Amino acid sequence: MIVGAGHAGLAMSRCLAERSIDHVLLERGEIANSWRTERWDSLRLLTPNWQSRLPGFRYDGDDPDGYRTLPEVIDFLGSYARAISAPVETHTTVTSVRGDGTGYLVRTDRGEWRCRTVVLASGACNIARLPDFAARVPPSATWPGLR
Repeated sequence: MIVGAGHAGLAMSRCLAERSIDHVLLERGEIANSWRTERWDSLRLLTPNWQSRLPGFRYDGDDPDGYRTLPEVIDFLGSYARAISAPVETHTTVTSVRGDGTGYLVRTDRGEWRCRTVVLASGACNIARLPDFAARVPPSATWPGLR
């Protein structure tokens, strides 16, 4: 199971599919949801088009030295999802992920899923919830800056 259908989730989907590993992507909105709903309209990528790549997919337009607009980024990710036949369940919000002894129980607003592994590809700007026991982990066992 992959949580998130943006760049990272879609790239992971392609890599799993190449290895014939069954999976599903759960996305709270549409593919590229954060790009659609959490970016400003005037956004342009900071890297030229020729550098935009995902596994097995790259820019193929007539302006390799240009910089993508927000709608072009959204289109690029949508095209990639279609090209790799990504198994995305849209409008499915994950509410919790818990280990159940043999894998994970993933609860969503559309039901529960059980899986052996979970990839969290929900983006860099989400708010993490640290479990209560995290306060008892000695500082020597954590990454610098994590606390």
